[in-house]
Amino acid sequence: MDRLWQDPKKRRVAAQLAMLGAIGVGLLSANDEFAQAGGDCFTENECTFKKPNFMIVLDYSSSMSEPFGAADETRWQVAVDAITALMTTNGGYFQENMRVGLMRFGHDDDPDVSGTTIPGDSSGIIDGQALDVHWYDREGEDQSYLECNGEAIIAALQTTPAPLCPGGPGACSGIGTWTKGAMDFTAALIAESKAAHPEDTVPGDERFYGLMVITDGAWTAAEGTPVLSPPEDNPAITAAALFDGQGIPTYVVAVADAGDLPFANELAEAGGTNESLAAANPTELFQAMGAVVQDIADQVVVPECTAGLPRVMVLLDASSSMLNVGEQPGEPGQTGWDLAREALAAGDNSLFDVEVENLGRPVEDLIHLGLAVFGGDDPAEERVLVQYGPCMQDNFAWALDPSTSCAEPGCDDPWGGPPILWSFVDGSTVSPFFDQATHSHMPACEAGFPFCTGSGTYTHRGLELVFDNLLAYRADPPDLYPADEDTQYVNVLITDGQYSGYSTDAQVQGALEALFAEGVVTHVIGFGDNLGSAEAQLQLMNMAAWGSGGQQGPFDADTQAELEAALGAIIEDIEFDPCCAFNDCSENPEPTTEEPDPGMDSFGTADTADSADTADSADTADGADTADGADSAEGADSAEGADSAEGADSADGADSAEGADSAEGADSGWEDGGWEDGDGTAGDSADEVGEGGDAGFGGEFNPNGRGCGCALEQADAAGGRGRVPWALLALFGLAGLRGVRGQTRGSRRRVRSPR
Repeated sequence: MDRLWQDPKKRRVAAQLAMLGAIGVGLLSANDEFAQAGGDCFTENECTFKKPNFMIVLDYSSSMSEPFGAADETRWQVAVDAITALMTTNGGYFQENMRVGLMRFGHDDDPDVSGTTIPGDSSGIIDGQALDVHWYDREGEDQSYLECNGEAIIAALQTTPAPLCPGGPGACSGIGTWTKGAMDFTAALIAESKAAHPEDTVPGDERFYGLMVITDGAWTAAEGTPVLSPPEDNPAITAAALFDGQGIPTYVVAVADAGDLPFANELAEAGGTNESLAAANPTELFQAMGAVVQDIADQVVVPECTAGLPRVMVLLDASSSMLNVGEQPGEPGQTGWDLAREALAAGDNSLFDVEVENLGRPVEDLIHLGLAVFGGDDPAEERVLVQYGPCMQDNFAWALDPSTSCAEPGCDDPWGGPPILWSFVDGSTVSPFFDQATHSHMPACEAGFPFCTGSGTYTHRGLELVFDNLLAYRADPPDLYPADEDTQYVNVLITDGQYSGYSTDAQVQGALEALFAEGVVTHVIGFGDNLGSAEAQLQLMNMAAWGSGGQQGPFDADTQAELEAALGAIIEDIEFDPCCAFNDCSENPEPTTEEPDPGMDSFGTADTADSADTADSADTADGADTADGADSAEGADSAEGADSAEGADSADGADSAEGADSAEGADSGWEDGGWEDGDGTAGDSADEVGEGGDAGFGGEFNPNGRGCGCALEQADAAGGRGRVPWALLALFGLAGLRGVRGQTRGSRRRVRSPR
């Protein structure tokens, strides 16, 4: 068979199946025991595919009792083994994820009389067919579907005697091959099933129906003879009616000599599957059934889910006023910077902790958050500190912690007032060694005034950075966290002052409207008590309107509590797909490796001896410490407890002559130069913006937050089994599944499920 059914309307590989194909799992070998069918069945809901209804139409003619090629077993025995394997392999995933029926067919000695049996047959064939197992309860009051009926199918096969063969091998006879009678019977069952379950026929949401004919000989008339006559008993007539009228395919597995006969291809072509699957020996029979399973897997339409968890970029004002309280540098926990850090990530009611009511999950589980800042323009201070990612709370809190960027000799007290010379570091290369690039940042606090100065409010530069980063991220999202044109993007601008004198209205308007044109709303929060003037309020209202197409106003937040409330209100406007596979940040913060990241209480201050950065690891504004910035021997600490010129750190954490920056030589983010690594600053090309955020997405496979293919149930505590769609069986074929018949009667064990 060159190709299977290729109806473009229905042939769509589900996201679940594609993910499973990458995992891989070994199938059972000839000596393996087989798992028991049945077990736990998943229940259909809005986040699962509709289970297909699939009928196995099994030839029960006497020729099925003939030997199968050179094997010691008969064709019937091998067929029973293959169907049993299909029901039991990998814990019974096939029969758990679809509804399976089983019918056998022979011939009808007297088609004009109802209730006719075949002389000598005790298997239950009546009027040419026997429905051994159905996929729904035809006699029940609600006619409900029968879930996970693999055990029923196995039991029916085990208790059914082999087809009549009174003449012995080579001369089996007594039951004919009225295939059209079986096809007509199945068509009637499908019509009954659809009538009993009208939800299966909703346009655009139809349930998949299919049948697989397993036969070893040419079709006959109803009475069992003659062969391939009369024309009205050709089963291809019914197969064509099912496929052309309802899109129901007929798969044909031609066993033994039937593989060389034209009737099998004729039946498959009429049924929309192009060619039959020839099985000249037992191994090919297993492979043929696996190919059928794979084709059905490719056609199961999974409910549409969004392409990825929403992405939210927080753009924080990093002007120097964020470090002051009035005309003085603020005390710890009192500055606008500290309060914003608490509201965003470090406090008990931070953005990451906001619970989404209809889902009962915190924001950190539902959104990929990123963090960017803006300040002065010479040098440019706008930067992406944390790229979009799951479970970034620790990264946010560390990047904005004043202690992170405070290292001697430039800083000995991050709240001590001017002058402070910050040392910016990347938390993926120094402790705490995040998986994702995480850059620390602080507003400038230069000498000249009793309060901090040096960083302005170049709002448009921060917005332009966010825009460039958006385009670069969309063009090349991380492999581990896919996104596409349907992924939601939202911006949150938090500012504590006017941009007058730094940015023009036209510059800010142009940047916000460009973002909105890309489908990204920018919410605006005015934070602090510096925005009470009429001019400041007008700027906030204008920015909110430009960033939302005129649909929204700004948020006014004077306190940390009001900032937290504003962030919570913004989250309420984001739509979440309940079918998404969300993160669980409580189990695995920043989930990209098997090594857990530290909690916030393990973050030391930058000025202790244990955490002071050496020249090899500390990031300066231009990316690396130079020899020009190293302390000379004359500048090293004295003999009273100080390190020698060879470079050991002193007890109080000062760097040695070989490794430390001097106060004069240390590079800052607002003196000569600027960021050298090109990961999100003005002047970088679009494909460089946000480069640092792409790091750290490799490592072990982890399904958390990979996007919103329909959610998969994870392993349950009792059985340790992950809920995996049934198509995985066919990805690797069913070759080699032998010896089932004897083994299913003995002790059974459940095979380890694919993870």
